[in-house]
Amino acid sequence: MGMHKNLTPKQIKFAQELVYNEGRKTATQCAIDASYEKDRAHVTASELQNPKKFPLVVQYIGELRQEILKKHDISFESHMAQLGEMRNKALESK
Repeated sequence: MGMHKNLTPKQIKFAQELVYNEGRKTATQCAIDASYEKDRAHVTASELQNPKKFPLVVQYIGELRQEILKKHDISFESHMAQLGEMRNKALESK
């Protein structure tokens, strides 16, 4: 993750907030928590996730997500298998 050295501290904080709070916070709230202007946070959050505007931020977000997947040994295939097992158990127990 050497690319994060080219990002601003706010951009790093935004990416970390976004990835580490996935599903618990909106991107807008992550931008606010990263000290971006509250009245522009929605626009800023969108722009920071746009690879044409901020490719390094998008790349860093991807690296953080991959790090989490690797740490928890999650792959698409294993995730789908677990969901299938849960579905089958739910159907059996009605």
